[in-house]
Amino acid sequence: MHALSSIRTLLFVALSGLLLFACRKDEQFTDEPGIELVFSADTVLFDTVFTTVGTITKRFTARNPSSNAVRVDIFLEGGTPSPYRINVDGASGTTFNDVEILGGDSIFVFVEATLGQSGANSPFVIEDHIRFNTNGTEQDVLLVAWGQNAHFFHPDRNIPGFPSFSIVAGSDENGMAICETVHWTNDLPYVIYGYAVVDSCSTLLIDPGVRVYVHGGGGLWVYRYGRILAEGTVEEPITFQSDRLEPAYAELPGQWDRIWINEGPAGNDNRLVNVVIKNALIGVQCETFPLDPDQPTSEAKLVLNNAHIRNCSAAGILSRNYRIESNNLLVGDCGQYGVALTGGGEYFFNQFTIANYWSYEVRNTPAFFMTNAFQDINGTVQIRDITNSTIQNGIIHGANTNEFQLEFDQMLTPQLTFQRVMLRTDQNTSGALFPDPNNIYRNQDPSFRSAGDRDLHLNAGSFARNRSQSSTVAAFRDLDGVDRGSDGQYDLGCFEYVP
Repeated sequence: MHALSSIRTLLFVALSGLLLFACRKDEQFTDEPGIELVFSADTVLFDTVFTTVGTITKRFTARNPSSNAVRVDIFLEGGTPSPYRINVDGASGTTFNDVEILGGDSIFVFVEATLGQSGANSPFVIEDHIRFNTNGTEQDVLLVAWGQNAHFFHPDRNIPGFPSFSIVAGSDENGMAICETVHWTNDLPYVIYGYAVVDSCSTLLIDPGVRVYVHGGGGLWVYRYGRILAEGTVEEPITFQSDRLEPAYAELPGQWDRIWINEGPAGNDNRLVNVVIKNALIGVQCETFPLDPDQPTSEAKLVLNNAHIRNCSAAGILSRNYRIESNNLLVGDCGQYGVALTGGGEYFFNQFTIANYWSYEVRNTPAFFMTNAFQDINGTVQIRDITNSTIQNGIIHGANTNEFQLEFDQMLTPQLTFQRVMLRTDQNTSGALFPDPNNIYRNQDPSFRSAGDRDLHLNAGSFARNRSQSSTVAAFRDLDGVDRGSDGQYDLGCFEYVP
């Protein structure tokens, strides 16, 4: 029986091969003129891409509407010098002869581009065509890419245990350490590969309107005793984001690593003002240098005013043994924590909205987490002092039942008060940290305009309206630059209600 079964199998395979061969042999090719292919797109457009950075791969189909097969000559009009690269049904090149398309069938054409420097500061356009010749009938598919020149930083240093980096402030042309101030003006975008480092005793000054784009797992590192002064305006914020500009990447989290800020001396504050930080793993991580685990809380603080931090795959803000002063802060939609404050610190948060409606996968962590403990690089759990800290006039909300969590080791009592704050939580909010229970608003609906669409402005009926303390906000506009208290009332959160 086994031998008979094997013979039947061989006969079936042989017969199948004959049938396939017969079908292929009988396919009729036509040289009839006038046959036009049907394309799924007549233009392949690449939105603004940086010179020297490859685009994503796009594709389109070319369909033969005839009942008979045709042979098509296909070539990239710009040839080998073209910044475009094409692949026709699995084969790469610039010229393809006698490409067979069966009757009613299609082929795939894949397109990529890498644009060269143009010398232009503003975006420029580079075009090419893919030409199809079917029995003498010529057709074109247009290729269009918007290019953008930029300042590029590529890593040239490697230290075991740390990411590859380049020094953008603190090194002369011979690679020797110096103290300097480097000024990034708003002429071209800045594109970072690996980590860009601001070294000790140096300052990176960033002008309003500057756009900083980070590739892959890279980031910006302000090393201990270095400094960053990135101060935009409401009209011209400074943006930190991924270098992928295609629409598919616009809201994709985790595309780059983080802004990492280490400790500094008193008065040497780091300032991020009127900034947008989005689509990172961690938006801002401020901490004492982890290889020196017994360092006290940084004397320098991070001033984080008028800041949008959105769509980070781990955390919007992660601090350890640091001081933060923040007014008009928005942290939204992060994979773990919106804000996580750990170890020692000194904090002032005023007029903030921390709202987590992360939708990529299940999230079991709160939008806001605070503890006076941390585990150092040696695995030792350290308990540190939280001093002179106030968190007020804000909203902490999100999709989970508990979006607010405190975990304090009672060996040290934090000097911390919460006042006039909306909290979505099932945690106890009584005791010394909440001196007035009448202004701790538990589990009330902030009534955002559209949380699902990432619009965290207030609706007219929001519980947050008219519950802020005027004396602490009279000197401030909101995150949009709207005057607070124009109607004599003040709202919780980073946005003042506007009819």
